[in-house]
Amino acid sequence: MAFVTTIQRSRFWGGFRVWQRDWDAFRRAWKVELGGYTVEPFVMLVTLGFGLGHYIGDIDGLTYAQFLAPGVVASYAMFHASFDSTFGAYLRMETHNIYESILFTPLEPADIVFGEILWSATRAALAGISVVFAAALFGLVNSPLAVLAIPVAFLTGFMIASIGMNLTAVATTISAMNNFFTLFVLPMFYVSGIFFPIDHLPEVVGRLTVLLPLTPAASLMRELFNGELTPMMFVWVGQMLLYSAIAYWTASHLIRRRLIK
Repeated sequence: MAFVTTIQRSRFWGGFRVWQRDWDAFRRAWKVELGGYTVEPFVMLVTLGFGLGHYIGDIDGLTYAQFLAPGVVASYAMFHASFDSTFGAYLRMETHNIYESILFTPLEPADIVFGEILWSATRAALAGISVVFAAALFGLVNSPLAVLAIPVAFLTGFMIASIGMNLTAVATTISAMNNFFTLFVLPMFYVSGIFFPIDHLPEVVGRLTVLLPLTPAASLMRELFNGELTPMMFVWVGQMLLYSAIAYWTASHLIRRRLIK
């Protein structure tokens, strides 16, 4: 048991060092990425929340903007984690040869995967902070529990990045990353309860939607924004942790197989 604990501590420390490398790179280039964190959430909430919401009306006792805001937090956490764990990670691995350089240190492929996922989750949390702040400015936050949407954004990013790293591990070209967005990310964005309640979908589609990774994230965000604490929140967190653990394990195996030849 002590041996397993030692390995886990080593993995966390190794992953932190990879995270630190990505953080240092981000600090040098954060100004060119600022618009993606600050402008986009405002545009989404204004154009859809207030513009389109004028024609939609209330949903479950909430204005459309209030219904949309927590879904935007979840979706932007997903998008930022997706881009970094696919395009970003692939470039670091194949173009800049950063992974190869890391392997000359005591770190292992699993450390690289853990660190990259941690960094993608951090970017997701930064996106969550920006959207929660924008929502608060527009008066779309109904409870102080909404601050917990930020750690949920981190967990969302960790889950999505764990899945994304699997594609990065097997992709032969950077163009393959487009499949992750067109076949996985965008369909979830449309049917996971971001724009409308999933119980309005056909029954079969609704049941399948519950299994999508973004659905529990959006549901959890919405409960926190409304200040509701329900037993289902533990189910959603458990679902996200399960997806994260499975995807991390498979990504670690695939990255090792790709890097260690």
